[in-house]
Parts: sequence; structure tokens; C-alpha cells
Amino acid sequence: MKALRFAAALFLLALSMAASAAQMPRFDQLEQQLKIRPEQKEQYEMAVGATKRALLAVSLSFMEMKQRLAEELMKPRPDFSRLTDSYERIVDQHRPLFREAGVEWKKLYGLLDDEQVEIVRDFLRDNLGRLLSQAIPEPI
Repeated sequence: MKALRFAAALFLLALSMAASAAQMPRFDQLEQQLKIRPEQKEQYEMAVGATKRALLAVSLSFMEMKQRLAEELMKPRPDFSRLTDSYERIVDQHRPLFREAGVEWKKLYGLLDDEQVEIVRDFLRDNLGRLLSQAIPEPI
């Protein structure tokens, strides 16, 4: 039982460190790098807004999950199956938000030239690729 609590505590620590390390991508830098033209600006803001909403929703859900883990660890007989169910629920719950963001980015691609599209793809892959590939298959 102590080993299980120790493992759960390590998981909580890792989750906490991951949450603090995860920062919102620097979309202002992307905008400067792209040299967004006025006719692209509105769609760019739609894509960035949809992405920020998805990331914020996931962050809030994982903070809630972290709280539930702490509560489970306080119980004499923690039920860790509740936490695995929570993770799957979070992924399912936020999948539509990431799909929406993907749709908005694809609309933006239609307004960008080839060089700008490559810049955006590299930025999204570098900043969001790991998160998206782990949580939500092929959103973009």
C-alpha cells in the first residue's frame, strides 16, 4: 500500500511539474514571424483564439484531476481507477475544441502563402505537437 501511495505521489509530482512547465505558445512571436497581412489578421486571430481556448480547457481539467489525485491519496484506500477514467474523460471532452482549432488553422492556411504555411506548421509542431499527439490524435 505504501508503494502504491509513493507511486501516486511521484505521479502527482510529475503532473505538477509538467503543468508548470507547460506554457502558452508565444503566438505574438508567430504573428511577427509570419508578417500577417490585414486580410489574414481576422482568421489568424480566430485560429489562435480557438487554440488558446482548447489549451486553457485542458489545463483547467488537469488542475482538477490533480486535485482529485490529492484527495484520493488522503483516503485510507485510494481508488486510482477513478483517475484513469478521469483522464479518458478529459481527452474525450476536449477533442472537439482541438478539432475546432484545427479547422480554424486550415482556414488560415488557405489565406497564407507557402512560406507562411511552413512557418505555421513548424510553430504548431514545435509548440503543440507533443501535447496534441499524446492527447488528441491528428487534430491539425
